[in-house]
Amino acid sequence: MAVSGNAQTQIQGITFAGSEDAPNSSHNLPKNALAVAPISDLKSKAFACRTSGFNFPKVESYEATGGEMFIVAWDKQALTKGPQIKGPCNHWLASTASGTDNLKWFRIGERGYTAADGWCTDVIRRDGQLVVSMPDDLPVGEYIFRNEIIDLTYAGKTNADDPTMGAQFYADCLKYKVAGGKNQKMPTEGLVSLPGAYLATDKGLLVNLTAEGKPPGDKYTVPGPALHNQRK
Repeated sequence: MAVSGNAQTQIQGITFAGSEDAPNSSHNLPKNALAVAPISDLKSKAFACRTSGFNFPKVESYEATGGEMFIVAWDKQALTKGPQIKGPCNHWLASTASGTDNLKWFRIGERGYTAADGWCTDVIRRDGQLVVSMPDDLPVGEYIFRNEIIDLTYAGKTNADDPTMGAQFYADCLKYKVAGGKNQKMPTEGLVSLPGAYLATDKGLLVNLTAEGKPPGDKYTVPGPALHNQRK
């Protein structure tokens, strides 16, 4: 069962920093992507990208050089309507060199909570976008770029314990092609499956926010495996 009173949002566009002609509206979501509502079932087959499969449109993948900056624009207006979602963001990659069955994901970026800026969702609500740095050491090839917002508004209990509670996941994916960079070997550590990377009781997912929507003691650790650049 979905958590009651949830908000809705999804990616509105992607641009490459410094590129004037990069696409910024019709991002390459899978054809059967679900609606903008979140997912709270950590075992859902649609968990990775809010879609039941990876049937991407037959259009060119976004092409970028390793190390390039992506600007991820979320639906800012959706985040200002209804319940004010509060929580961190994660950014993931998965290579499609062996197809899209049993993808293995690694985490390349995060934004949690700071006293100065608030949550990642506060930054999106204010700026409408996030800047993500792509690793510069990946093999040339195609990848799925996964962008995830985690809403902790109802995260004081797990969804299994109370179907009206639990962290909620807004994840959108797109294809992108690494066309240059250091072209090193694929990482072998820190690879996880989605679903499967999270437990409902993870410290960063089972959280009682204060009345002001802050983490206890203004301290918070974003859930997930170690970031790719921390494994070098």
